[in-house]
Amino acid sequence: MSITPVKNLLNDQLPSFIKQGYLFMSHQRRKAGVSAESHCPVTFPALGGTATLIRGEEAVDFFYDETKISRDGAMPAAIQGPLFGEGAVHTLDGEAHKVRKAKMAEMAYDDERVEAFKGFVEEEMKALIERWKTTPGNIYDDVAVAYGRAAFRWAGVPASDRELNKRATQMSHLLDTFGELKQNVLSWIDRKKLDAWAEELIEKVRSGELTVDPDSVVRHMADLRDEKGELVTAKLAGIELQNLTRPTVAVSRFAAFAAVAMVENPEWAAKVKKAVEDADGRLVNIPEAVAFAQETRRKYPFVPMLPGLVKEDSELSGCPIQKGQRVLLDVLGTNTSPQLWKNATSFDPQRFLDQPDYEAIKGFIPQGGGDVLSGHRCPGEKIAVAALSSTIAALSADNVTISEDAEDTTFSMTQLLTRPKTGVRVTVS
Repeated sequence: MSITPVKNLLNDQLPSFIKQGYLFMSHQRRKAGVSAESHCPVTFPALGGTATLIRGEEAVDFFYDETKISRDGAMPAAIQGPLFGEGAVHTLDGEAHKVRKAKMAEMAYDDERVEAFKGFVEEEMKALIERWKTTPGNIYDDVAVAYGRAAFRWAGVPASDRELNKRATQMSHLLDTFGELKQNVLSWIDRKKLDAWAEELIEKVRSGELTVDPDSVVRHMADLRDEKGELVTAKLAGIELQNLTRPTVAVSRFAAFAAVAMVENPEWAAKVKKAVEDADGRLVNIPEAVAFAQETRRKYPFVPMLPGLVKEDSELSGCPIQKGQRVLLDVLGTNTSPQLWKNATSFDPQRFLDQPDYEAIKGFIPQGGGDVLSGHRCPGEKIAVAALSSTIAALSADNVTISEDAEDTTFSMTQLLTRPKTGVRVTVS
């Protein structure tokens, strides 16, 4: 074995990432002597080789150029497996990705389907507000179930209320075990249970044992085909059905952060409240709530980095990047870069009221960047924003009290994935 691989292994920075969490990226830049404002790539030993940390608009262009970057094998299996599922669209490249992504976008990105989802999530949020009147709860856990129920109903999943609640809770657990090596086995258990449930559901739809709307998401996933036109396995179809519903459950983490932002920015909470009142209590399509949701997604930590593998020797910002090297797109560092955002550390939803077309903002990548239809950007982003903004609108009401205790409004930047430990407690009078 040559000296370089041994040196890389001894200096591997993966343990530092697990320990430092969201602070890892800035720490690596400081170690390399790169300023906090700089977008210069930084290379360090990782996973037995080398990895290059990149951020900024040029980095986004580079990362989402499929002639330069491959996704297959880029993410460690211990993370990819529980989170996305084996063979999921996130791991594909080339024609296989193009065909699968087109179908996923047809389901989640289509404006009519997004509008249909808004109706379901508004109903679920109003029902949750009513439950909180008798039983105080916490935003993270309770909203996760509300989002899951809305997503399953939108997808046309035939199931009892108890089943919907159970599956939404399991999907939420997948995120709670992320980054926790001791808890990883629990995430695999939940993944196996969810895969078995979704596979059985697809099989029953295919056999006719379950009758569903022929234009429903679940029916389309049951008919999912690969780039050769062949029907995919029931297990893979079930995994992709989850990938059209589980990300909505994950938005509950942003919902907890949005509640913190409402406590810390009462003037903006008041603007949302007035807008909701002017809309006769409607919870969806409220521009102020949407802008608040977007700023929450920009400023608060969720996905720390996204991985890719370099297909050929390349160059970024004058720095060479070698074929086979892992690149890590710094999501939080791009979303909060002072080069890209005026007063980047300030919470200011006005920036999204002034620019409502968030996809046109290259440096805004809370759920990935690039083009939805031709690239790897998440097709469910519209649904995520609809879910989050409906919650912000609901929480703005006079009869809703969000806890202002420090344990509700603080969170650790070294914990992956982070959130306030209490989930942010809430009561409704």
